[in-house]
Amino acid sequence: MKILIVDDEKIALLRLKRLLNESGSHLVLSANSPSEALSILEKNPDTEVAFIDIKMPEISGLELAYKFLAINENLFIVFQTAYEDYALEAFKVGAIDYLLKPFTLEDVKRVLGRIEKFKEAKKDIKFMVKTLCGEYKIISSHDIFYIQAELKDSMIRTKEDYIYYPLSISKLEERLKDSNFFRIHKSYLINLKKVKSIETIHQSKLLFKFAGIDDIITSSKEGAKLFREKFGK
Repeated sequence: MKILIVDDEKIALLRLKRLLNESGSHLVLSANSPSEALSILEKNPDTEVAFIDIKMPEISGLELAYKFLAINENLFIVFQTAYEDYALEAFKVGAIDYLLKPFTLEDVKRVLGRIEKFKEAKKDIKFMVKTLCGEYKIISSHDIFYIQAELKDSMIRTKEDYIYYPLSISKLEERLKDSNFFRIHKSYLINLKKVKSIETIHQSKLLFKFAGIDDIITSSKEGAKLFREKFGK
């Protein structure tokens, strides 16, 4: 997770940076002023979380948050302050959490855990589908093991069903691009979270086995090449 800290107090900034490093494997960027922070965020558009001190000399952390969200609307904002009376304003800005100084390592872990849950929820895409027996139901992207191209339509494989879906595999790939799916063949889009094992076979292709179903999917040569370039397999 790439995280940006903004705090004009050097000791507070260094302490939070240490706590974030202790809480897990994160890339932590830091800034002592709002202007420096804006420059860093513009150069790092993939930043996921910003910890912002509310009281700073140039502009307030609340105003800085608005500027941040104009650059990256998906940024998670966490305010940190020694003052209790800013909480309501913080949540009006859209902050995911509010840390009251002095906070602990457990407080930081709690906030990061909450962010991870929100990230997963955002990646959970719902589909209204019709099963082969004619039953309509809603499935989650987390229920899908893989998707197979069927001419202009697709077949969705869940643990219980094979479900035809009236959308091309390319359009489903675009819809699921942020949800741990990978196109390993022109005819197959797989959910990487469902993969149990990967084996290299002839012509450097890859064989994918899943946890929970017996289906086995073989990549194309190009799909295997792209997969190795991205994941180093």
